[in-house]
This record gives sequence, structure tokens and C-alpha cells, in this order.
Amino acid sequence: MSRRGDAVVRVRSSGAETTEAIGGALARVLPRGTVVGLAGPLGAGKTCFARGLAAALGIDPSLVTSPTFVYLVDYAGRDLTLHHADLYRLADLPADSAEQAYESIGWWDCYRGPLPQCLVHVEFVIENAEHRRIEARFAMPEVEARAEAFEAALGTLGLPTER
Repeated sequence: MSRRGDAVVRVRSSGAETTEAIGGALARVLPRGTVVGLAGPLGAGKTCFARGLAAALGIDPSLVTSPTFVYLVDYAGRDLTLHHADLYRLADLPADSAEQAYESIGWWDCYRGPLPQCLVHVEFVIENAEHRRIEARFAMPEVEARAEAFEAALGTLGLPTER
């Protein structure tokens, strides 16, 4: 089906290695230029997920650390750059201050040209000490095909999904 819309895929992770594998599975099915936003509390697995994304994009995952104290870190891959931002401390700023803060950390430099047409919002929920619920919301053309490809990639890892 070729349309622009939303599709949601839910999966559970039982540890850091699984969370990294889920990130890698997502990276392998996304078109170039996709923006992936990660949201969730501290310790939910966002950085593990980013390591999986990085590995699948040809970036050494051992280089990926939480950018909590620097806001934005860029990792150069073979033919692309992964921009890893931690923006939770900017969320409560007034609009005029936020614009200046995003400019000062180089956020707008990550997006030259038109706004991205492919977005994935990934929400992390801590269920208990080991388990996380990860929900990926796709908003892009060919949305069902991308969501189905992600589900298939998770299936090869033995991870059941929900819609």
C-alpha cells in the first residue's frame, strides 16, 4: 500500500543485547534520510537502541554513548552521519529560549534542505528491571510496507510483535 500515514509496531526487550538488536533491525528497513526520535525515561534503553542503529549503519557501536552532557554527538558512517541528540533538558524552555538553545548545540545544522519525509518515533517504557516495551510509530510514505519489514526483521530475531 503506497500512502502516507502512521503504523505502530510494538515489541518487548529482555535486555541490552536484545534492545541493540531491535535498533539494528529498524535501521536495516528504513530509507535513507529517515529521522528516528527516541523517547523514554533515563535507563530505558535509548542508548542501547542507538548502538544497534549505529552498528547496522556501519558505525562502530562502541563509540555510541549517551550525549546527556553534550546534547548532540555526530557519528560518521560509511556514507552517512548519525546525529545522536539528548534533548530532554531543553523540553521545559520557553519557545524563544528553546530556538536559541537548539541553534547553539547545532541541532538545525543536522537538517539541511527540506524537512524529512520519513519519521519514526520510538517510545521506551520500563516494565521492570529487565524488560522494556518498545513502540515504533512510523510516519512516512509506504508506511505499511516499512512497518511490515520491521516486523519481519524482528521475527528473524525470534521477537513477537503487536500492532
